[in-house]
Amino acid sequence: MQKKRWSEDEVEILLQYENTAKSSYVLYNEISNSGYNRTYTSVVRKIDNMGLRKPKRYKTGKELRLGYLDIETSNLKASIGIMLSWAIKSRDKNEIKGAIIEKQDILDGVYDGKLVELLMEAMNDYDLLFTYYGTNFDIPFIRTRCLDHDIRFPVYREISHKDLYYMVRSKLKLHNNKLATVCQFLGIKGKTPVEPRLWREAMYGNEKALKEVYKHNVEDVKILEEMHKRIESYCPPTVNPI
Repeated sequence: MQKKRWSEDEVEILLQYENTAKSSYVLYNEISNSGYNRTYTSVVRKIDNMGLRKPKRYKTGKELRLGYLDIETSNLKASIGIMLSWAIKSRDKNEIKGAIIEKQDILDGVYDGKLVELLMEAMNDYDLLFTYYGTNFDIPFIRTRCLDHDIRFPVYREISHKDLYYMVRSKLKLHNNKLATVCQFLGIKGKTPVEPRLWREAMYGNEKALKEVYKHNVEDVKILEEMHKRIESYCPPTVNPI
């Protein structure tokens, strides 16, 4: 059976693979939606035969503002707990934005309102944020705290997000997928535990304890960037709306 030749329109769609963040699967869907009958396997094979490669991760025609986000909280549930601190590390820059809750805000019943507002301002400085298990914790926790304080949270597709936990889970086979385990395996130093007593003291505004929690927070975003750079070449640069 004679193979159907690829049309110029199809080739134009495939050329996006090299100069955008679109994955082969996204391009396959674009071809299908344009009325062409191609299988995903044939799309991948054609991309390979054309010699198309992504010259730089996350390149979309402009330099995306990339950041690594992590938060520390008093409880795993945002309807009970509050945010104690947050940190965002800008990729490839010696720049970390962050903030710690103030004791007076806890005593006054403001709790993490100001802290969450500062985080929202910082998040708007980025096009794409990376987290570790953020899909199930950081992002919904932040969204919930925003709703509690009537603070605007980014709407669908306003900021992109990639959860590196799922990258690790799909590309490595470790005895567990905790960030500490990944870093230990890769020889990345900096991941340290925080004593339970310290968390309790931080919850009630102990300034020394809060500084230790924030220090832990900052180290987490540093090692998250380092870990990501070690394994990102094995993964497609697909992202999700926040």
